[in-house]
Amino acid sequence: MAQQQPANLGVWRALVLIGAVGVAIGLIGKVPLLGLVAGPVAIVGVIGLSLARRNQ
Repeated sequence: MAQQQPANLGVWRALVLIGAVGVAIGLIGKVPLLGLVAGPVAIVGVIGLSLARRNQ
């Protein structure tokens, strides 16, 4: 049975995923602005996810 996670962790994981996909699309599609915007989004998501796990 899977453990239930707080909604906060799901939001941070989604933010990391959106940022990573944005960076990948920016690199593959050669759209530098997308990579520049999505990179910090992924970094903020990783920091938020680590802090949310620590406070759990």
